[in-house]
Amino acid sequence: MPQNSRLRHDGPSQPEDGRQSALRRPVSGMLYRFFYLFSLLPPMLLRLLSLLVYWVLSTVMRYRYSVIFQNLSRSFPEKPSVEIRKIVRQYYRHFSNLFREILESASLSENEMLHRVRVINPELLNRYQQRGRSLIIMLGHQGNWEYLNIVPKYFSFDMYALYKPLSNVYFDDLIKRFRSRFGMKLLPMTQAARFMLTHRDRPQAYFFIADQSPAPGSRCCIDFLNQRTLMFEGAEKLAGSIGAVVLYAEFRRSGEGWDLAFRLITEDPSATSPFEITRTFGKYLETSIQERPSDWLWSHRRWKHTPAEVA
Repeated sequence: MPQNSRLRHDGPSQPEDGRQSALRRPVSGMLYRFFYLFSLLPPMLLRLLSLLVYWVLSTVMRYRYSVIFQNLSRSFPEKPSVEIRKIVRQYYRHFSNLFREILESASLSENEMLHRVRVINPELLNRYQQRGRSLIIMLGHQGNWEYLNIVPKYFSFDMYALYKPLSNVYFDDLIKRFRSRFGMKLLPMTQAARFMLTHRDRPQAYFFIADQSPAPGSRCCIDFLNQRTLMFEGAEKLAGSIGAVVLYAEFRRSGEGWDLAFRLITEDPSATSPFEITRTFGKYLETSIQERPSDWLWSHRRWKHTPAEVA
């Protein structure tokens, strides 16, 4: 059964800078109220809105069509063009559904969100937490990753999601409101290493969305979706530094909601070879994508950097 997280305000502090004026709180509050009011529309109207978004993205704007088509074609070279175009349409539909689900979540109660997201095997995380082990949980931009915000309600220990702050402070505030509604603590990427090392003796869980395109010169390069692919290695390095158990997380569509399942990558990062954890993550994510191609974020320019060094 879901459990309420212990909501302690012991996360990393984020001092105000020159951009964060006195207008920040009221402006971000107005933005949130705007989305909140839209989320109160009847479900039928929200579905119609989702269909409108789908039509605009796929037909009017053809949003990043060349990027999506190229990414899919290179990832599935065995598929004919007609099948690739079908997946492109399915992706636009998935993307518009994500928009609707995120919008709806602004006003959903805790119980309603718990019905939207079902954790399949919470006992895996609880087992390691009871042993005093911290967890690093790796996932991709697959399914509805924004629904991670409700996951802390299933557990009795603190959970952190690493994120990169947006340059626009008002939208950054808005995103943080959505992501922290149900007890998920947000940890800026630039503060993650110091925070995790400082709190290494406290069993906690850290979510890493680990499939972004890293900067050129990354040393970790793996075979992923039929392409040599640069990968972030931060999760793997930190797992070794704090002795964390590493898990893979996967969202699967289930009716009107999502199932979230966890899978072990390693209990002992120190016993793995260099980049083995990242390669295993890539393999698991690749399998998830191959099973449900339209559920991944194909509009991202994932392969914009060419591997400079093969691991």
